[in-house]
Amino acid sequence: MIAKKEMGGGVPDWIVTFADLMTLLFCFFVLLTTLSTQPKSCNGIQEYLDQNSKRFRNFELRSSKLQCILTLPSDYLFRSGSDVVQKGALNSLSPMFSAIRQMEEHKNDLLIVEGHTDDVPIKTKKFPSNWELSSARATNVATFLVNQLKYSSNKVSVGAYADSRPKERYLDDYGKRKTGAALREAREKNRRVEIILEKQPKSREETKVLFDGR
Repeated sequence: MIAKKEMGGGVPDWIVTFADLMTLLFCFFVLLTTLSTQPKSCNGIQEYLDQNSKRFRNFELRSSKLQCILTLPSDYLFRSGSDVVQKGALNSLSPMFSAIRQMEEHKNDLLIVEGHTDDVPIKTKKFPSNWELSSARATNVATFLVNQLKYSSNKVSVGAYADSRPKERYLDDYGKRKTGAALREAREKNRRVEIILEKQPKSREETKVLFDGR
């Protein structure tokens, strides 16, 4: 009897209700996913840089879903071949990072300090290669953040990349090595320290030991 009614009257009522429920659930999970992947806000840092643009010439701020990436030119921070942060740079960075620490969206951020050099080899007693130079520069900036600005040491880490991750390519559009002013400009852009601010995960997933070695 029910089968005949269903065949003659089209779709059963419960199917319509079930379809509505599935649609609502689908919308709910789409909304949940969207909210959980909201891009990280860099608006506060952008506003600070805009208000102090003359002081921070050649700085760059980029954003991704999880990170704010602040690029500081090495020529602003260091003398050529040196890892000592110049006093003038410290005087400008201190108020900036003090302001960033007070911004609600950055209070619990992790900071990754990356050192990058150009492709000109260095070979001194202190810096046998660009790896040591980029590492020392990043370390000194990180030390400044921890010791002077009182960032928690467990929220700051250091990375060194020498000339392995150029921001500006050394080849032109035809695949030929740049020369002259173009090469100097590329090297200037690639000498940099990048400070990456990213969201701290609420918790770390439990790990499973795959190899102990004992």
